[in-house]
Amino acid sequence: MNSIRADLGWSLLGQGMFLLAQAGLVVALARLAPLEDVGRYGIAVSLASITFLAAGLGLRMGLATDPEGRARFGVYLGLRGLTTGAALAVIAVTALALGLRDPALGMILAMVALARTADALSDLSYGAFQSAGRMDPVARSLVLRGLGGLSVFVALLLASGSVALAVAGQAAAWGAVALGHDLPQAARFVRMRPDFTRARLWALLREGRALGLAMLLGEIGTAAPRLIVGTLLPLALAGIYTAVGYVLVLGTAFAAALSQAMAMRLARAISDGSGTFGPMVARFAGSLAALGIAALVIVSLFGGPVLTLVFGPSFVTETRLLTLMTAVLALRLPIAALQTGLVAQRRFACLARLRFGATLAILAGTATGAQFGGLDGVALALLAVSAGQLPLLIVLVRPATSRQPKEPAHV
Repeated sequence: MNSIRADLGWSLLGQGMFLLAQAGLVVALARLAPLEDVGRYGIAVSLASITFLAAGLGLRMGLATDPEGRARFGVYLGLRGLTTGAALAVIAVTALALGLRDPALGMILAMVALARTADALSDLSYGAFQSAGRMDPVARSLVLRGLGGLSVFVALLLASGSVALAVAGQAAAWGAVALGHDLPQAARFVRMRPDFTRARLWALLREGRALGLAMLLGEIGTAAPRLIVGTLLPLALAGIYTAVGYVLVLGTAFAAALSQAMAMRLARAISDGSGTFGPMVARFAGSLAALGIAALVIVSLFGGPVLTLVFGPSFVTETRLLTLMTAVLALRLPIAALQTGLVAQRRFACLARLRFGATLAILAGTATGAQFGGLDGVALALLAVSAGQLPLLIVLVRPATSRQPKEPAHV
């Protein structure tokens, strides 16, 4: 195992580079493609993210927070393979249906699904690296995927003007990294032979369904506002929301990267009964809260120039939207840390219930906000939901090892 400081450093490096590359992709879209195509891309990413996260069943985090080895890696691999195939089939049908009304949207969705399939190949390998306490292979993979995918995406977008073709190139780059780096590296730590034994697959599915539901609800809470904006408001406004609101996507992904590095450490702190779990969660949440406040201050002071520099002068009128979305991020960062504490305690059902309530509030709030307040109304609704979640999580997350199941499931 690496030290916790080394793993956090690797996580920051890898996820930081990957997020910068993804931000570069959105900037390229905003500058090189019509706003309507940016809106289509946002809708496609939202649909694919929800579907493939549902297929993921939280298996990566389940593996990373399972120091007792409750299930063999082959069972995780077999189940993830089956669910990813099902997700790809669902998106293929959805893309065909949407393509009848909007062929460009259908094609972009199909290509995004290919990219998410390549991402799924890497995802469970990352869980194996996390379980071994090694975030350095994850960081290398993220750097390769980020820079490779961005380079191919921009080159194809400039050459063809087609967003769908550019996403297809990104998918090919991600697939090459998964097959050439991630799976061979994961084979150093685990046996890469999938296990399709029905009883074992069913046992793992039963154990992880609450975590999978919780992660799915979290993704719906992130992706649903883009879908609601695309449905209730003009497609050009969906493009603006996708571009400006990407600060929330980037910040949430940054918090997820740190959470992935911390989850296994927190789980071990509970397992060994050292009493360090509570202080570790408090420091983690406090650090992310400080980062969120710093981001909000910077955006409040320099939001207009940042928007002009990144997306062009036409976006300078969206300074208030950027400030509101950054305020949402400032709350969501410590929320992510506290939710990681629940995952480490394996209180998956508690997390699922919490996210179910938050998702209902987001759906109702953003739909109402979009109708009466436009994009600012959507941002205000997200801010209100996050403000309600934070104090509740502070109460829920407390050191309590008695909730940990003691006997391995032997699946």
